[in-house]
Amino acid sequence: MRYLTIMITTLLLAACTAEPIHQGNRIDLTNAALIKQGDTKFHIEQALGSPVLKDVMHPNKAVYYEEFKDEKSGEMVKRRVEVTYDDAKRALSIERSGLGHGPEKSQ
Repeated sequence: MRYLTIMITTLLLAACTAEPIHQGNRIDLTNAALIKQGDTKFHIEQALGSPVLKDVMHPNKAVYYEEFKDEKSGEMVKRRVEVTYDDAKRALSIERSGLGHGPEKSQ
């Protein structure tokens, strides 16, 4: 009986500490704001990690995408950073959306 009580208590406490489910990358807002046109692919991947979407038809494009439910507001949060590279693997353009200031594009 004692073991059953301990097991049930443990399961209930584990459910209370559940973290919201994230889809895609975990985009750090500070790092996403720091990347800029002309940065190398290596530098951008150090800041944001590996992109969640790689398109074989467009090998010079990387898409970082994150979707999760905000615990405070209950709304779905969608963030996206799309980087297009030149042949030298430097950022030609960076499109950001959902990072708090509306859509932003740098070219």
